[in-house]
Amino acid sequence: MKDSRKRLWQNLPQKPGVYLFKNANGTILYVGKATNLRSRVSSYFLGKNTDRPWIVIMANSINSVETIVVDTEVEALMLEATLIKQHMPHFNIKLTDDKAYPYIKVALNELIPRFLVTRRQIDDKALYFGPYLSARSATYALEFLRKLYGIHISTRPLRSTRDRACLSCQLGSFSCPLAGEIDEDAYRKRVENALDFLRGKRRRVLADLRLAMEDAAREEDFERAAQLRDRIEAIEHVLTRQAVISTTQDDYDVVHAYKTQHSAAVVTLRIQEGRITGQKTFRFDLRGDEDIADIVRNFLISIYLHYSDIPGLVVVAQKLEDTDALEQLIGQSSGRATTLRVAERGEKKNMLAIAEKNARAKLESLLLKSDQAFIALIALQELLKLPELPYRIEAVDISNLGSSEPVSATVCFIDGKPDKNEYRRYNIKTVSGQNDFAMIREVVHRRFADTTRPTPDLFVVDGGPDQLKFALEGLADAPVLPKTIVALAKKPDRIFLPGRKLPIAVSRGNKGLLLLSRIRDEVHRFAIGFQRQRQRKRSLRVED
Repeated sequence: MKDSRKRLWQNLPQKPGVYLFKNANGTILYVGKATNLRSRVSSYFLGKNTDRPWIVIMANSINSVETIVVDTEVEALMLEATLIKQHMPHFNIKLTDDKAYPYIKVALNELIPRFLVTRRQIDDKALYFGPYLSARSATYALEFLRKLYGIHISTRPLRSTRDRACLSCQLGSFSCPLAGEIDEDAYRKRVENALDFLRGKRRRVLADLRLAMEDAAREEDFERAAQLRDRIEAIEHVLTRQAVISTTQDDYDVVHAYKTQHSAAVVTLRIQEGRITGQKTFRFDLRGDEDIADIVRNFLISIYLHYSDIPGLVVVAQKLEDTDALEQLIGQSSGRATTLRVAERGEKKNMLAIAEKNARAKLESLLLKSDQAFIALIALQELLKLPELPYRIEAVDISNLGSSEPVSATVCFIDGKPDKNEYRRYNIKTVSGQNDFAMIREVVHRRFADTTRPTPDLFVVDGGPDQLKFALEGLADAPVLPKTIVALAKKPDRIFLPGRKLPIAVSRGNKGLLLLSRIRDEVHRFAIGFQRQRQRKRSLRVED
């Protein structure tokens, strides 16, 4: 097979570029970049990715490879990001909510600078801040700045054509540029203050406001001093909601992710003046067994690259595959040198832990709203008092008719859903007669002697305490072990744990118990189906 597929890569150039895998229908399956196209593409077919099952599945569907050669790795990275966004290939990581995120736009090149919310960034010499997670949050930020500084929000260019101040300026006691009550330079000072606030320079803004308030008080302009006092209190209210968690004054972003088998959430924390000043969360759908570094890298080229105010330092948890090219690409986009740093100790390491905790909480919250299987996983975790969610659950059952063709089977549920690629069938090899207990011991030992497969978070034995006892014997000298093992008896459903005589007390409608029962019924069905298949083959042999 390797020789027959050699045509897919043997004539490819040994240059940097982007490759597109296509199936027989011409559908793009995957887009990737490489510093050496021939070497990179060949690796998918030469057994170098056996630890990543999705690559094996994809490789079997590849009918042709299209390549685009570029001059540098950075150009390849830019092209990869563009093509992924354009084609959304099945095997690439996919942003679940693929909408255009809103930004705050500041039109500075107009006679009266204005602020507005937009979902498009264009090269029009305006400043953009964001992305924000919703238009509502961006609008709220602008309304706050309007009340604080008297800036103007408008979707159209502004002109000095009014005879009297606009309502917004009247309510805020601001002189109005639309009525010619303030000169251009004075209004631009307001705009600069608002920009400093958006850039996170809020301490400087506070200091300037306090000086202005003291000047107004000295001049006995008590109305003006009271207005400035109210603005200071409004900013302090925003700042006091943000916990001080750093003793340094570094400005940087922290990027981390948390994943289940099929979903991931990426969180960015903005750290300014020793405080968390912002957080954004993005959800991705996963196509295979991508690790955290894959997910963070994809986030950087698909979303983060378009942030309007990227700092000079971005902290990540793991070294990324093409760090140098990513730094150049982000730097070109942001207009400043950017460093991607792996935090290994100290406060930045603590920031990563906070980001990961938030990513986990956000993902679990999103899944709880949309995924009934995930709700059942939460219930099962609580029922069994597991330290972590049992993302991978396997179960075993024995099926035989007398001593005829005894067999066993295991099934696998990932994220609370069956993954039939991970189902396995076993012919009984070492046990004769109708000794179901010994069969369980044999099959459990064989399953956990296989170190090439991921170990389950939870392993379920169909049966009661006796079946559990023999399953534990099968694990006695196994090279790998499940994190937790239980037995599930039926009529009524009861859960048995190792070292505990009595079953767990659980209500009949518990969602965790219902999930276990579903898994037990699935492995029972699968084992019986295999047993019947063996019986049919035996009958055909007898008739022959």
